[in-house]
Amino acid sequence: MKNSSLTNWFYLSLLVVFWGSTFALTKYALVDFSPLWIVALRLSIGFIIIYSILKLRGESLPTGLINWAWLALVGLTAFFPFFLICWGTQYLDTNISGILFGIGPLFTVLAAHFLVPEEKLNRLKFFGVIVGFFGLYILLFEKTSIPLISNDFKMLSQIAILLAAIGYSIQNIAVNVMPNITLMQKTSGSFLFASSFALITALLFEGPPIIGIFETSFISVLLMGIFSTAMASMVMFNLTKIAGPTFVSLTHYILPVYVVVLGGLLLKEDIRLYQVLGMFVILAGIVLTRMGSKRQTS
Repeated sequence: MKNSSLTNWFYLSLLVVFWGSTFALTKYALVDFSPLWIVALRLSIGFIIIYSILKLRGESLPTGLINWAWLALVGLTAFFPFFLICWGTQYLDTNISGILFGIGPLFTVLAAHFLVPEEKLNRLKFFGVIVGFFGLYILLFEKTSIPLISNDFKMLSQIAILLAAIGYSIQNIAVNVMPNITLMQKTSGSFLFASSFALITALLFEGPPIIGIFETSFISVLLMGIFSTAMASMVMFNLTKIAGPTFVSLTHYILPVYVVVLGGLLLKEDIRLYQVLGMFVILAGIVLTRMGSKRQTS
């Protein structure tokens, strides 16, 4: 795996804050917007910001069928996880959504083993992933003894969050192996495809939304578009390039900790002892995974 540094960890921390805040912001946005329109608006806002930066840098959108085939894949792995998180968050506490999202590294490490030459799996790295997964199991096992919601969407909403985590993992791999175009071209091209797809889909199925620009719901969507979408994608694409997809996948371990704390502070969700225990186990998994990666490079 590529060498990491304090800079990489700083970028990773930003990514955790940007992505982790999505769960709480989505709760506020759902008051006035459907999941589909939340996704369409945040992707459109993200694209406007990223495309503006692209033009200020004197760059243009990429050309070539192969490039756009890859950008379409990356764009879809932005749209579908965004939508699944929004839809699932309607029926789950944000802390449970964040915990479920932590399943991503297991898929990323296994897929990177076959697709990314520098990301081969070793015993210590795999053991670290298993330990981190066990930390998630502690949280989920205890939480399932308490009714999450009282309708038939309980299981589907949890599956939706798990699929979103896998979608982000696919995106990490795709960004690493796609043709070598610039970071801004990758970001703006994929978001052009994703935002266009989202807007057309939302208009066809739901019609135009009613937007109050001073409402908390729209401000929440605006913050998601700026930070959780535009800024997060640029950080993620750059970090994937310099540190590798397995390093980026560590966000799935740290993110549940951040989301649980944020949910407790902003939404007054309960923080229980088993959640704290699970977090410590997750952090132990991070340490083991990093030790395995460092052993590969030594």
